[in-house]
Parts: sequence; C-alpha cells; structure tokens
Amino acid sequence: MSSVEDSLRRLLEVPGVKGAVLVDAVTGLTYGESGTGEMDAAECSRLAAFVSDRLHLAGAQGELESMVITGSRRQLVLRALPRQGDPLLLLTALDRDQTNLALVLRQLDLYAAKAAG
Repeated sequence: MSSVEDSLRRLLEVPGVKGAVLVDAVTGLTYGESGTGEMDAAECSRLAAFVSDRLHLAGAQGELESMVITGSRRQLVLRALPRQGDPLLLLTALDRDQTNLALVLRQLDLYAAKAAG
C-alpha cells in the first residue's frame, strides 16, 4: 500500500467518511483511493474546474478552496490542495446521517496542511 493510500485510509476513521480519493485537478489522474464512495474522480475534477471558472467570471478572486455537494443520503466534499504544478483535489464521500460535516472539513484542512508542508 502506498503512503498516499495509507493517509487516505486514515480519513476513513472520521465518522461518516466512506471513501477518499486524491486526484490531479487538471488531468483527473487518480493518485490514490481508499474505501467506497462511488466517486468519478475525473468528473469531479471537471466539476471543480467548471465551478472555479464560473466563480472567476462572477468576480471572485483567488483559488477554489472547497465544495460541498449535498444529496438526501450522501455528501461529497471536494478540497483543493495547492502545490507546485497542477493542484490536487481531495474528494471524500460521506454518509450524511453519520457525518459531522464541520469535523470532516476540519480533518480535510489538517490533511491539506500536512500535504502542503
């Protein structure tokens, strides 16, 4: 198991997190994944690019940091991880009934800080 997959597996210890994927935000290339979550990493990277483009057209400045997509039973959190070269996206699939969204967002921030430094 790679160190990327090992660190993604640790995210599964957060209550309600069912799956995690690390993907190149530009190409959609998957660097690692753990758990289940029925996520299409390439489609998520296209969605993040689309939202980021629309935010910039609307006058927003800076980079897209995160997105939360909520369904009746699941939530999907996309967290951008800036780095030299193409940014990464950390995607997590959540069980909505078992998840404290604030806790998950905090854990993803800690993951992002660790990945950047």
